[in-house]
Amino acid sequence: MNNLLTSKEAAKYLGYSEGALRTSRVKGKGLSGLDTPKYIKIGSSIRYKREDLDAWVSDACNAMEGE
Repeated sequence: MNNLLTSKEAAKYLGYSEGALRTSRVKGKGLSGLDTPKYIKIGSSIRYKREDLDAWVSDACNAMEGE
């Protein structure tokens, strides 16, 4: 499970605050105007796969290039 990141780790990896990541998860949108990155809920814990975060960053870059 080394590729699973906590919300705090995921936020740092993406360059956002943990609060911004949490808000986007609750609203379903928010970070760069995109859907929230995919996440996994394990009990009351939220985890992110690094590859899902990388895919989200790639999608964000593609969206910005398309503007």
